[in-house]
Amino acid sequence: MTKDLEDDLHRVIMCGAEGAPQAPAGFPAQIVGRSRRRRERRHAVAAALAVVVVAGGVGWAVRGQGDNAPVVLNPVATPSASAATTRAADPRPIDQVWPQAVWKIPAKLPGVKKYQPRVFIDDHTVLLETWESFEKADAIYAYDLTTGRHRKIADIRTPEGVYASNYAAGQDRIVWQTITGIRTTFWSVPIAGGEPEPIPTDAPVEGRGDTTVVVGDRLAFSVMEGGVFTLPLTGGAVTPVADAERHHILRWPWVGTPGRYTPNNEPSFEEIRNVETGETSKALVRPGDQDVRCGVTTCVGIAADHQPFYRLRDGSHERQLQQSAATGVAYDRFMTVRTRDQRARRQLLLDLATGKSGDLGLRETPDGKSYPTVEPGIYRNNLVAYPLGDDYVIIDLTRIT
Repeated sequence: MTKDLEDDLHRVIMCGAEGAPQAPAGFPAQIVGRSRRRRERRHAVAAALAVVVVAGGVGWAVRGQGDNAPVVLNPVATPSASAATTRAADPRPIDQVWPQAVWKIPAKLPGVKKYQPRVFIDDHTVLLETWESFEKADAIYAYDLTTGRHRKIADIRTPEGVYASNYAAGQDRIVWQTITGIRTTFWSVPIAGGEPEPIPTDAPVEGRGDTTVVVGDRLAFSVMEGGVFTLPLTGGAVTPVADAERHHILRWPWVGTPGRYTPNNEPSFEEIRNVETGETSKALVRPGDQDVRCGVTTCVGIAADHQPFYRLRDGSHERQLQQSAATGVAYDRFMTVRTRDQRARRQLLLDLATGKSGDLGLRETPDGKSYPTVEPGIYRNNLVAYPLGDDYVIIDLTRIT
């Protein structure tokens, strides 16, 4: 990208941002619907504009903007049609766009099998999982992004047909689950290292766990069959969360229904509730909407006119997308898109809140050969990771502001 072109794109984005409310620095702790925020933002948002910001041939547009301005979505407005069609022919590499959020680590580590990054243990340490066979874990490691050092935390041994999944970290421990039939067992090991042990419960956990998170000194989890529960990390009684018997964890403390599995194409997480404050939200779903996947503040899907969209849960500030976000968007704002390059289609990480995008370095050539597709979907954590050449690229979405 030339400096002039980059400056043009920057002016397009900033022109709208100057008159728009700014998103919170961390992930959203509040959702759209608080009257004070709405009143403040009504005066900041001008009339709806049909705007397209295009990066490397991939864009999004404002389609139907209501009176209620968003909490985490910054409207991008341009003063002229010519500015709205400005193109960034060569998006910068992702580590140049968001250097504070991207690392590259060796894909091969001494004494370690082929691995897969799973979760952040803390703000500078990643949990790596190695496999005995396809998707069957045999060990977990800690990799320090600041020093480049790694160490084994524990070996993992499970019976045939049983797999470790849903890793979480907190209170100086790593926890995960295994599922046998329709029962879930939770396991724990000190981050410093040791022998994994099951977390004792007062009764078997009936149901297949779908999301696990450490909350203080307790483990919070939901099951595919519906229901949210907590359990002391040291073991004890499995306690149902009040009024969440049909719910699933979206992003704690938000739980909702239906969950990620919607066999009849129901809107995913159409209704959500904050289990700490009692605040609720029901997403607006328009007639003809399909494949609707909602987060804490936003929803994506395909409209009746077959156009992919991105909008706030209350239906306001809707934007057209050039490509659908089949797995939802991560942290209510991130998705990956493919460019339309003729020689080699590229994959970009797109921040829908600001319009910025970064080249992931992944290419798909005309012969169909390509690197793995990256999908930072709504149900994954803040870690995005993928192999690239001799490295693994690690991205922490919470560091992108």
